Amino acid sequence: MTIWAFNQPAEEHIAFVSNSVRSGESRFGWSRFDGADLNALKNKKWTEMSKDEQEVWRKSSFLLDVVEGDWIVHINVPAWGMCTAARVVEPYYFCSSPTGDFRHCIKVDTDSVIEFNRNDPNVHPIISRRLKLRGRYWRIYNVQEFLQSIKDIRTNAIELNGENKGVFFLKAELSEPLQMVTQLIHRNHDGKNLEEFMANVFRKVPFVENVIENGTGWGTDHGADLIIEYMSGLPIHGIEKIEKVVVQIKSYEGEHWETSAVEQIKEAIERFGADSGMLITTAVQTDRLQAAIDTLSSEIDKPVALLAGEDVARFVLRYYGSELLS
Repeated sequence: MTIWAFNQPAEEHIAFVSNSVRSGESRFGWSRFDGADLNALKNKKWTEMSKDEQEVWRKSSFLLDVVEGDWIVHINVPAWGMCTAARVVEPYYFCSSPTGDFRHCIKVDTDSVIEFNRNDPNVHPIISRRLKLRGRYWRIYNVQEFLQSIKDIRTNAIELNGENKGVFFLKAELSEPLQMVTQLIHRNHDGKNLEEFMANVFRKVPFVENVIENGTGWGTDHGADLIIEYMSGLPIHGIEKIEKVVVQIKSYEGEHWETSAVEQIKEAIERFGADSGMLITTAVQTDRLQAAIDTLSSEIDKPVALLAGEDVARFVLRYYGSELLS
């Protein structure tokens, strides 16, 4: 599938092109005379063409490459800064009428037609840039971002709430590489090694006073791979206090479905008199796992946190990134 961008028509033709697309016909210029039919010209040798025909072929022969399923975006139609997009349902044909220009036609799906501002928050920043004038026509190669933008425009899915648009999309697109970072952590730290690694990460977290590496194996560590002691309350003598969180760590791949680690956290909280618990897993969080965490927290009336998938990478990079990137 190809995304085609068509340059804005001359001012006097904008309304005609806009209305034509809404009616199911995308239009392109360089077609002022009857002999401009590209389907006829493609069977002519270059030397057999008139100068006018050669000019038409140079300027618009690319239209023969547009196929069903492609998208066409008309730039600055119906107004400056606006775009009109539609999905192609039939390839190029030449319209004998009306007389004048814009007789190159491509049939589009009227249900797909959408008008939008290229700076709309729902339009991905890279698509916004690609929808600025570049010539008679050009291709937009960022197909996934384009299709997602069209989807988001239709549902008004994006709310920036004052956040910079580029930062908003950057955060969203960091999800996949962050998940990759978590899998690299898993790949290089299995079992006990991951516990030691996370212990060093916690030692970099502000207000952490002590990190205890608590042995290995269910039945020997009583469900706590790490015991974290941290300062809470206001930093005023007599008000601040030391609290304790027990941490269970799992080095897994794929999705995390099993919930035995949640029972281990319950055991650890009771055994060590902890104020809260935490499960860290390099696998992807599932609703089943989150539900088990929520149930335990409600049952014991203490907070229990889940750090899974890409959030593990966020936590590690936030507090230990300087060590990894040095």
